[in-house]
Amino acid sequence: MSAATYGIVLVSFSKHSHQQHFVPLFQDHPRLRVVAVADDPDIDPQLRAFNRQWADRLGVPYQEDVGSAIADPAVDIVSVGCEIEKRSSLIIRAARAGKHLWIDKFPGATLAESEDAARAVESAGVRAIIPGYAYGELARQARYALAAGDLGDLLGLHVDIMFGKGWPRAIEHRAPFAPPTGRWKHPDLKRELLTVGAYAVGLIQECLGPIRHVTGHAGAYFFPEHATSGCDDFGSLTMTDAEGRVATFSGGRTGVAGHPQGGQARAYLIGSRQSAIVDSKRPALDAYLRELLTGYDYQPSAQDPMQWHGGPPALSVALSADVAGLSVGLEDLVAAIDAERPPRYGIRQGRDLMEILLAGYRSVEHGDTVTLEDA
Repeated sequence: MSAATYGIVLVSFSKHSHQQHFVPLFQDHPRLRVVAVADDPDIDPQLRAFNRQWADRLGVPYQEDVGSAIADPAVDIVSVGCEIEKRSSLIIRAARAGKHLWIDKFPGATLAESEDAARAVESAGVRAIIPGYAYGELARQARYALAAGDLGDLLGLHVDIMFGKGWPRAIEHRAPFAPPTGRWKHPDLKRELLTVGAYAVGLIQECLGPIRHVTGHAGAYFFPEHATSGCDDFGSLTMTDAEGRVATFSGGRTGVAGHPQGGQARAYLIGSRQSAIVDSKRPALDAYLRELLTGYDYQPSAQDPMQWHGGPPALSVALSADVAGLSVGLEDLVAAIDAERPPRYGIRQGRDLMEILLAGYRSVEHGDTVTLEDA
């Protein structure tokens, strides 16, 4: 008896989503078929045209009614690629329609939205996965190091993650820090403690128990777009779990020419017997040819200055074919649907991740440590 195949609808190729990077995974998987691209009718005309281009490229219909697309009996999975501010409502609609979910990073723009989305998924009994955090090379290496037992008891860890995209420049005007209001992404910037920190917190969730205390620091150091808006391009978090173990994170957007593979991703695991360093960009063959970027006046595209849809040329050869762990995550989603079990990293963990990151922002705003009551 052949295994079931699952139809998937791609909801939005919005500017800041990873939807276009998911497409090859869906196309190559023998048990998935893309059946449509969909989005709401009241979207930016440029996004509508982009969605249509992808539908034409994939040879599938473009539907300007997400509700109808979700209701289609040929659809089993919804790939959520809309802007973060729209995700919770889409997840709730899809879950109530009995559809499984592939969610790009965040289930909602606020903790309340993330909680509502998690409850809808759990109530409907569908499978929802947030790929990348628990499935990437960094998390896989960390789990392997811990499972081997040589470290002894894990006492704590530190994570560095840097995004080597965009061109850093001198800052002439720095606005006061502006606390998040529920809008995370703007035409020329993203809040990077959230965007980059999510990968670190996802790893920390894999290694420690529930987080109880969060202290954060953040600011704009490298990009005028962030500084003039009072938004963060770099930051740090200190987290303590229920057992008193400490995890720290530092990172953000540091710009091109800072790393041969688009940015550092490294974790330091401190054990009672030994310590270990895991690096998602290693092993690699490095060629630090900085002149390829700096000596030939390399500049990001004027249409994509922060390089949302691209990045600088790679200056090393990564020996891991799936650094982000997307194919591993997709296999877990398919297996979870088959076995009617939760995926390794689902929407409840995504809700908890948002709680930790929002606590970090409250700490930045008020200058004190935030305690999570219901960790």
